[in-house]
Amino acid sequence: MLNAIGSKIDLSVPDSECGYYDLVSDLLDSEVVMQMKQYMHHGHTTCFQHCLNVSYYNYLICKLLSLDERAGARAGLLHDLFLYDWHDYVREKGQKMHGWTHASTALANVNKYFDITPVEADIIKKHMFPMNIALPKYKETVVIIFVDKICGAWEVIAHWGYLISKLVKFPFRKLRERKSA
Repeated sequence: MLNAIGSKIDLSVPDSECGYYDLVSDLLDSEVVMQMKQYMHHGHTTCFQHCLNVSYYNYLICKLLSLDERAGARAGLLHDLFLYDWHDYVREKGQKMHGWTHASTALANVNKYFDITPVEADIIKKHMFPMNIALPKYKETVVIIFVDKICGAWEVIAHWGYLISKLVKFPFRKLRERKSA
């Protein structure tokens, strides 16, 4: 079962009412997309889960605004296809940090494995605006800029909530263990 953060809809169901799966099923079946499950991204969210979150909410907003929801869903799923763990990535001398370079890396990987539209390419290449200076060319690109930031923040907050819940429970567990001993 595939779910976006905050959603109870199973995104892996063909011909579902929302229509999302039908637009991205070939990508979800791709080994290279599944490789994103190996890399942590924000907190305890994998790169794949982050891309699924962005893809689904990008799809919904594009659909709501009568924009190209197919491009929004597909580019959202591929926008962080950089295929390395950015937490331990060692930059070469003179190379910019991950935040400034990963969109171009993702686009190069996407072009290697998939045929994409100009709208999808613009979404992937410019999703890190304003860190990437190039202005968005399409409305769908503007949507992902906001959706990506919101999902990333949501994932980090969820991670901090998880850590805080563990910390709050920790002293009580130790006290119970001492009392029972």
